[in-house]
Amino acid sequence: MMRSSVGIRGLVLLLAAVLAAGCGTSSTPAPSPSGTPTGVAPIATTAASLATTSSPATPATSPSPAYADTLRIGVNLGGSRSWQPWIDLVGVPMLTFGRLVYAGLYRYDGLANAIPDLADGPCFVPGDDGKVIRCRIKETTFHDGTPLTADDVAYTYQIMRQPLVQLDIKEVRVVDPRTVDFVLPAVVPDLLTTVLPAIPIFSRHSIDEAVAVFDEATRGLTPEGLDKLADDINAEISADPPVCSEARLAEVEAIYRKLGYVIVYREDLLLPNGTIDTCGALGNGAWNLHTSTSWGGGSIGYALSRTGIDRVAAIVGQMAWGRPDIFVGTGPYRYVSQDADRVHFEAFDGYHGGRAATRYVDLVRAEGDGSDLVAGTVDIVPDTSLGTAFEATAVAHGVEVVHPPTPRNHVLTLNVREGRLFSDVNLRKALQLCIDLPRNVDAATGGTGIPIYSPVMPGTWPDDPDLPKPERDVAAAKRLIEASGWTLGADGIYAKDGVSLAAQVPVRGDAPDRVKMVDLITAQARDCGMDLKNLPVEIGDLQAMGDSFPHYIPGTKTPFDLTLAVWSVVGADPLNILPPWTSEEISDEEYPNGGNMGGFSDPAFDRLVEAGADTYDQAERTAIYRQAQEELAAQLPTIFLWAGVRYDSLRTAVTTVDGPLDLTVPNWAWQPERMVVTKGVQ
Repeated sequence: MMRSSVGIRGLVLLLAAVLAAGCGTSSTPAPSPSGTPTGVAPIATTAASLATTSSPATPATSPSPAYADTLRIGVNLGGSRSWQPWIDLVGVPMLTFGRLVYAGLYRYDGLANAIPDLADGPCFVPGDDGKVIRCRIKETTFHDGTPLTADDVAYTYQIMRQPLVQLDIKEVRVVDPRTVDFVLPAVVPDLLTTVLPAIPIFSRHSIDEAVAVFDEATRGLTPEGLDKLADDINAEISADPPVCSEARLAEVEAIYRKLGYVIVYREDLLLPNGTIDTCGALGNGAWNLHTSTSWGGGSIGYALSRTGIDRVAAIVGQMAWGRPDIFVGTGPYRYVSQDADRVHFEAFDGYHGGRAATRYVDLVRAEGDGSDLVAGTVDIVPDTSLGTAFEATAVAHGVEVVHPPTPRNHVLTLNVREGRLFSDVNLRKALQLCIDLPRNVDAATGGTGIPIYSPVMPGTWPDDPDLPKPERDVAAAKRLIEASGWTLGADGIYAKDGVSLAAQVPVRGDAPDRVKMVDLITAQARDCGMDLKNLPVEIGDLQAMGDSFPHYIPGTKTPFDLTLAVWSVVGADPLNILPPWTSEEISDEEYPNGGNMGGFSDPAFDRLVEAGADTYDQAERTAIYRQAQEELAAQLPTIFLWAGVRYDSLRTAVTTVDGPLDLTVPNWAWQPERMVVTKGVQ
C-alpha cells in the first residue's frame, strides 16, 4: 500500500498552527487540453475544470461606472492581517489575505480541481518513471516589478520543504529561467492536486530581505533570553489568579517593533465585555518567542536557534506573520496598507490573469449580526454564522447565505473485527436502512448539515454522484437481520445464541448535534429490533478510546462496537482521504492509534487506493476512486452521516463581470479578480 510522499501529515500540523495565531454536479472526466509538449506523458485534468476555467486568462476591462470601486470583506480582522496560504489544504480557499496577494503554480477552481495558475499550462511528466514533474512558468512579475523566475520557484520550495512544511520532495531543479523540475521519490499525484495549489511563490530577493531584516533586528537577542521571557510569561498567566500585566506585554511588543512588525492593534484584542485581552496577547507572545515553537514555521526564538536553510525557513515562517510588506506576491491584488479598522489592497496592473475587475479590496471588521451587510457597508462575510434569525430574513434584505461543505465529516465508525457485533455486513446494512439520514441530519444540525454517503467532499471532482443513497426501510432491515440467524424476542429486540442485538454508542457529550444524532439513530434502530444506547462521554475519554487498542468503551474493558466520530479530511484528493479504510492503517497493539480503528480489511479496496496513487491521469484517478467509494458503500465499514458547512453571507449586489456567482459549488469565491459589486443593488 503506497502512502503519499508529499508529507501531507506535516502540512496538516502546519495548518493547525497557522490557523491558531452547495454541492456542484460532478462532470465526466476528459483528456487533458492540447499543448502538452510532444513525447511526454500528459497530466490529465477533468472536463469540469476545463469548462469552469475557460475565461480567467482574459484580461478584465476597467471597472465600469456601474460597479463600486471597492469590495469590502467582513472578517475577524485580528486573524486576517497576514498571509495564510495553506487554508486550501483542508477545504477550499476563501477570500483571505494569502489568496488575494499570492499565487502558486496551481490554484483550485469551483469544484476543487487543481488547475494551472503561475504554471504556463499543465505541468507534465518528461520521463517514463513518473518521478519528475516539469512545470513551465508564465512570464509575469511580482508586485514590485521584478520578474518571476524558475529560481524563485525552486528557492520557495527549498524553504517550504524545510521545517516549515516538511515536503518530501527530493529536489526542485531549475531547468532554465522559466522551467522547474520536481524530483520525487515515486509517483506522487497529490503534489499536483494538494501541494502546488497550496504553496505561494515568493521572490528570492524578498526572502533574502526578510533574513537581513531579522538578523539586524535580533542583534543582542539570544534563544536563552527569549526562552526565559516566554517561560516567565507562561508562569504568570498560568498563576491563580493569572498575572497579565501591561508592562510584560510592552516587553513583547518592543521585540515586535524591532522587527518592524505590524503591532497587533488593541482593537483586535477586545473581549466581549470591551476590555483588552492582555492574557491572550501575552499567551500569543510567549508562543511567538519560545524556541520550542516549531509549528507554523517557528517562533522568533526558534529561528534564532536554527542554522543554515532551516534558519531561513523559520525566519520566513515567522516574518510572514508580521511583515506583509516584505513578501510581495504575484496575485491579483497587492498589499498596500493597514490600520486599526482595515487591511487595504489594490488591483495589480501586471497580474497574469488580467487586471482585477474591482480596483480595491478591503478586509474590514464585521459586526457579527449581519447589520453591516444589510446596510451595504460590508459586501461579504465569509465563514461566519450570523444566526438563524438573520438567515430567515436575509433574502428580503438583499443578502444571500450559502452553506458550502467543509472537510469535517461526521460518521458512525463500526468495529468490524471478527467476533464483534458488526463483523456481519448484513447487520451493518440493516443499521443503515434503519436510519432516516436526511431527516436526522436536518434535525441534528438545524438544517445546515449535508448528508453524505462517502468520505469525499460533496461537489468536488472525485465525488461519486451515483453512490447508493438508501432510504429508510425497516422491513428490509429486519429481513437482513433475520437472514443472519437473529430471532426477534418478546421485548422487540433481536437475539442470537443468547446474545442480544445491543450496543453502546460512545459520543462526545459536549457536542449537541452529535448527541442529538445518536439519540435519533438509537430510537430508529429500536424499530428494527436493535437495542443501541447513547453514551455521552468526555472528549478526552473519547480520544483515549481511539488512541488505545483494543479501543475499550470508556469506563469498561469491552471493545467498542460503534461510535460517532468526526474526520477532518485533507483537500479533495482521495489519496489523502481514503487511507483510514486501508489494511495498512488497521490499529493493533503495535499501531494502537492507526487510522483504521474499526479493523476494516478489503483487498479490493486496498488495490483501488493503490492504483489511484500510481497515476497522474486525473480522469483515470476519478474512475478508480469512484470505484473505491462504491466498494466502501458495498462493504459499509462506516456509515457516513453528514458534512459540516461554512456559513458564507454576501449581498446580492456581489456578482462577477462574467455573470452571477455560482453559489452551488464548494469554492464559489475562487476568482476574486472577477468579482464586482453592482452599485444601487440593495
